Amino acid sequence: MSGLNSGQGRCRATARLLIRPTVSAIELGAGPDVITSAVKAAHHLNRHASRDDFVAIALTGMRRGREGVLPGHELELIGSPDALARFLSLEGAQILFRRRMISPTAVQELTFTPGAVGAAYVRDRASEKLSSGWARRAAARAERNGFSFVPKAAPRHGGAEDTALISVGKAPLRIREVVGAVTGGDLVVSTYGLSYGGSPAILPVRPALMEADRDAA
Repeated sequence: MSGLNSGQGRCRATARLLIRPTVSAIELGAGPDVITSAVKAAHHLNRHASRDDFVAIALTGMRRGREGVLPGHELELIGSPDALARFLSLEGAQILFRRRMISPTAVQELTFTPGAVGAAYVRDRASEKLSSGWARRAAARAERNGFSFVPKAAPRHGGAEDTALISVGKAPLRIREVVGAVTGGDLVVSTYGLSYGGSPAILPVRPALMEADRDAA
């Protein structure tokens, strides 16, 4: 469909919206589905929004599991009050409410201190290229074009084990948390609401993995 946004847009970080699955949804094992559905709805919103009014996502429930980092059961959306209100009106969000999969929530004013510790959530495309699904698709493309394909070895540090995986449709998103100082002002994010590696958008949220590591120490 033409006319849909792609690439980057501006996030006006003046409000927040907490998305948290209900206890019953978590008990049924549907917590990850709620987070995935919320990310998909945010992507839909940004694709149809003004480039000056994107929402950003923060995986504030990120945690370390036995096999790597998990997205967790909590998601914060950061943006303007109008953008977050539009998110709540989307069919994807309304379905989650009707099915009682999301706890009651409301748009709140975002306050922060410049220089405070925050976090950016960066799409790690290098890690995505280490997945078995990407390798299968790359091998098929190489075969069609008459080339051989040799998959890359995972790096010793900073690889997929440091990222959380969320699949939005056919797009696997490997998301890395990057800690930094909040500067305030407008931020640049993708239509998925994620940061770019070269210029991470530090959001005024508590870094999930840093907090978890501190509690475990």
